[in-house]
Amino acid sequence: MKPLLLITLLISLVASSGFTLAKYDYVPTDEIAEIQINGSPSQVLVRPWQGQHQMGAAILIGDLGTHADPVGIISYLRRHLNQQGWATISLPAPDAAAQVNFETKAGEIPKAGEKQLEPQTDTAQSMYTQSQWREIRDSQNQQLIQTINQIDPLGQPYAGKRMLIVEARGAGIVIDQLFHGRLATPDILVVINPYSPHSEENRQLPQQLGKLNLAVLDIQSPDATAEALATAEQRLQLAPQNKPLRYEQQRLALNLDQPSTWLEVLKMIDGFARRIDKAYP
Repeated sequence: MKPLLLITLLISLVASSGFTLAKYDYVPTDEIAEIQINGSPSQVLVRPWQGQHQMGAAILIGDLGTHADPVGIISYLRRHLNQQGWATISLPAPDAAAQVNFETKAGEIPKAGEKQLEPQTDTAQSMYTQSQWREIRDSQNQQLIQTINQIDPLGQPYAGKRMLIVEARGAGIVIDQLFHGRLATPDILVVINPYSPHSEENRQLPQQLGKLNLAVLDIQSPDATAEALATAEQRLQLAPQNKPLRYEQQRLALNLDQPSTWLEVLKMIDGFARRIDKAYP
């Protein structure tokens, strides 16, 4: 039998049997827990606290469309917050919106030199209609709420505070849901390069973040998206004034894709969490 035909048959057998390869075959089995999202199984990664300090549980959510152990800062924190006294519960993020494919009809192809289809530089190009975006957001919100509502039993062995750490678009959707009271309020919220890909939602994000009645650590890196960088100053300006235990913004000197920066982020989170724990034991 030809090798290509054999590979094709094997792929067909795997697909027809419903067998799926484990995403987390590199993770100890006792760290993997299963939940249900929209009726389908999904994995959550849980690591216990270590050492003398027992602060509570840190719930981690990466950028939209990522699994529970995405490469980068979330994966690093999942493995290193434990030594600071935090059990870590890392969750899959809601699905990201699919990219829109634009189609140019044959009759619209411009003739040479006429520039009929040259985009206007001062006009935003629409990706989704309002109803389409609302449908996408509703689905993402439902996934987020379903996921977080199932983690109470996983965090039960770890008494103490609840710290929610979220990144990029995952942070944007969490801020919106907390603002509208659709998620249980954590003791500490850590947002890393928060933004929304929807321009109107991104404009509202600083006001929403500033009105949250909880301790917020806002971490911004220089290599963040343009949307996150655009709101950084306003997020600071709209923060509660003269309330150091409500909001703190930290700007990283180096890019977040540098592993040396991850240790700096860990120290920032640890220091902020200890101040909050001391103020509100």
